Amino acid sequence: MTRSRSTFHSIFRNVSMLTLGRILTALCSFVYMAFAVRALGLADFGLLILIHSLAMTGSTLSRLQTWQTLIRFGSDAFFDGEMGRFRQVVSFCIRLDGLSALVALILSLVVVILYAPSVGWTHHERTLALLYVCVAPFMYTGWCHGVLRLAGRFRLVPITDGFTAFGKMCGVLLAYALHLGVGWFLLIWAAAVLFDYGLYTAFALSILRRRASFGYFEAFRHWRWKGEGMWAFTRGVSLNQTLASASTHVATLIVGKQIGTAEAAIFRVCRQIASGIVTPAQLISPVLYPELVKMRDRQDWAGLRKVTLSIFGILLAISAFLILLTAVAGSQIFRALLHVHVSHTSFYITMMLLAAIFSLLIVPLEPLLIVTGQLRLLVRTRVFVTLLYFPALYLLTRYFHLTGACLATLASSAGVFLSCLVGAVVFSRRLGHSGQTGAEGAADQSEPPQEGGR
Repeated sequence: MTRSRSTFHSIFRNVSMLTLGRILTALCSFVYMAFAVRALGLADFGLLILIHSLAMTGSTLSRLQTWQTLIRFGSDAFFDGEMGRFRQVVSFCIRLDGLSALVALILSLVVVILYAPSVGWTHHERTLALLYVCVAPFMYTGWCHGVLRLAGRFRLVPITDGFTAFGKMCGVLLAYALHLGVGWFLLIWAAAVLFDYGLYTAFALSILRRRASFGYFEAFRHWRWKGEGMWAFTRGVSLNQTLASASTHVATLIVGKQIGTAEAAIFRVCRQIASGIVTPAQLISPVLYPELVKMRDRQDWAGLRKVTLSIFGILLAISAFLILLTAVAGSQIFRALLHVHVSHTSFYITMMLLAAIFSLLIVPLEPLLIVTGQLRLLVRTRVFVTLLYFPALYLLTRYFHLTGACLATLASSAGVFLSCLVGAVVFSRRLGHSGQTGAEGAADQSEPPQEGGR
């Protein structure tokens, strides 16, 4: 069996495992969202979505992609048995996540204080928002995901996500039966966040104790340690991912401010339906990155290109099928989910699906560009597109309402995809000319190495 064929088997075995968990999660999500709308009504459900988006905005703006740092700099040490060096990398990632959690809390509180008066929320609604955003520090488990992916414990991800979604669904059904208000639904959402965080942390720490004799608080004993290039790499990949993730929640807040909570709920649900449709295919991303790192370490550039192009072709075929499915059944999916009829939902969902498909097609391209030293291209493009997206979203939503919001989102995703496609073509041509490497050695040279850490 060739190495690229073995890589394919490894990728799709792990993706299949994650997909089973996502199917369970999606079914639970379908149920709890439908009953939440029926219990609260579209306006209060929109309020719930906006408050959750405020917390998520603080979380996504502060989070650092430490799972990628852990895999990039800890992979060799982990598999070579150099546990002293591996513990240093893990400690670095845990410290960064601890600091980002503190920043998440501060940012979330500031965002609520600034946003709530601008949309005319009552004192009660502001209080609910301020209380809910206190769970923002627990909305991200970067280093935990890095440990699970590095150790190949992918089955723990669907177990955790499935239990969290099932518990959330049970809580929503109970709240629906008891006719509880939005405050209780926020409590259920917060409990789900805390449960998810606790379960991921417990799984990751059990692996670290068994494989590296490492305890959580050991990470805070040696603050001066620096790994060459680690901080620069973390900063680059985090900025790229933060802009991508935060734009979703900020966009919901902009739509809610411009045209109301009910419309914000429609926008968010259409986007969530589109994202849910492509989610099983997007699960390739967390599995693909570690495999590409291994191929990069072996200097297997031809195999790296072959795997990337093959997965890109598969995702392209899946995308064509998904567009047809949504055009036929988009409005029925929305009506079944929210139990309300809204005009033009098939159009909105189709537009959001196209945006989600562009994000899906980035899945094999983005890790390729990261491991071949083109991180700067990703970051600069993401910054440029985001700077254009928010003003465009504001203006188009103001004049064209939900249609304008969907168009702005679609254009933003298309812009990022085209830049990634250009970067992948450049790598492929360099590989064709040299026959050995792409991207000038294909190292993760996102920043000068002297900026190695905190």
